[in-house]
Amino acid sequence: MTRDGFGRPVCAEPPAAVGRATGGRLFLDAGGDPGRQFLALVRDLPVALSVHTVPRGPVGELLRPFTPLERGYVQEAPMGLRARRLARLWTRKEAALRLTGRGELAAADAIDALSGARDGRIDIPGTPAGPGSPVRPGGTAYVRELPAGPQTVACAATPSPVPGVRLWRTEPAADPVRA
Repeated sequence: MTRDGFGRPVCAEPPAAVGRATGGRLFLDAGGDPGRQFLALVRDLPVALSVHTVPRGPVGELLRPFTPLERGYVQEAPMGLRARRLARLWTRKEAALRLTGRGELAAADAIDALSGARDGRIDIPGTPAGPGSPVRPGGTAYVRELPAGPQTVACAATPSPVPGVRLWRTEPAADPVRA
């Protein structure tokens, strides 16, 4: 096992138990939620995973790191669906930022996770160098929602569209879920 430029693990050869032909690389990322851990696995492309619990209660204060379009999308939903919409948008943004190496979530309000929702595309703007901060390259992420449970939202981001992402939950059993 090696690591990519952002420190994410990469298997140089797939394990025999996966049943894949040799020569391809497996990329994986881990994400967590209180009490549960998830592992995403993709062949031949880097992957970044974001997992969050759907928040309880009013979501008004949580809308700050979202674009005006995204805020409207959350606020136009019936009261009972607003928190889930918010969690879906947040995990999309976070997975895209993690994939492109732009881990700073302060940039989240500059990223539109809603407009490209149909094909999963999210464009991450670059930022020029500033006093004490380096140039941050932009990039494109393709985000896919993954089945994580009724009160949990999970998204995986890859640099191009993929036919599938394997997701493992560590509780109660580590059975793979294909998404």
